[in-house]
Amino acid sequence: MAALNVGRLNRHFPERYLESLKALLAAVEMSLENYQLSYGSKLPDSVLCEPGKDLRVLGIGSGSGEVDSAMLKKVLQRHKTVYNRVVEPSGEMIERYKTLVRKDKSLGAVTFDWRQQTAEEYFQTKEDTKFHLVHAIHVLYNVEDQDATLRSIWEQLAGGGHMLVAMESDTSDWGKLQYKLWDEFGQGDRLKTSFRTSGDVKQWLDARGVSYVTSQDDININITECLKEESSEAGRMILDFLTKTPFVSNYPEIKSTALDFIRCNSSLVDDKVIFKLINEVVIALKK
Repeated sequence: MAALNVGRLNRHFPERYLESLKALLAAVEMSLENYQLSYGSKLPDSVLCEPGKDLRVLGIGSGSGEVDSAMLKKVLQRHKTVYNRVVEPSGEMIERYKTLVRKDKSLGAVTFDWRQQTAEEYFQTKEDTKFHLVHAIHVLYNVEDQDATLRSIWEQLAGGGHMLVAMESDTSDWGKLQYKLWDEFGQGDRLKTSFRTSGDVKQWLDARGVSYVTSQDDININITECLKEESSEAGRMILDFLTKTPFVSNYPEIKSTALDFIRCNSSLVDDKVIFKLINEVVIALKK
């Protein structure tokens, strides 16, 4: 039973996933606002070509909109108006996004098109609109078929448009932990689980001869609670998130393997045990 759940936290146990995500975010040793705002600077200047022309943007899994708004403000520097289609399955997230838009007058030149759908539901509608920018920020862990989703994103890009995807780096310690857990406990096709990294996106692009650029940012997580002999509920949830396995503390062998790896790849800073994640952004141009 444990092996069947390895890497399947996100899609098979959504409530536990959201709880564990909140626990992880609370343990981040940096300003989430600064992280969200950083996406504006990641957009290449070539996205801002043809000043004055209406720009079309598609966000897949936009959540509550903080990252979207940073990117929209960047493109509004050169475009008078922007059409922004938001694809997000959570009604609660869309309402939070709408609240953000109402409060932020600098987004007044953006026309929003709200689609409360999963990525799969949205792409099944076979929309004809082509976009200059399509972004998916830490979303591809959650889709049923990553290859099909990337293909659909690419099809909705206009010529000269950019695809921006953010994922955990395949070279990070967290990425390596996922590969280790899959090698030892996984069953079936890894890409059918949430054990996906930026390396899978780059491999998809390489196979199609598409060039891309990447950038990376370190994110430090305080995992002290995970390593206590009697870990707290927050510690258990953070470990669930890092292993992408629900209630992993109930499976001693998987838990032990994960904690041994984390201990060997963490550092002590001001009495806190810090485990480093690496956010990698991959940007590809459709010629």
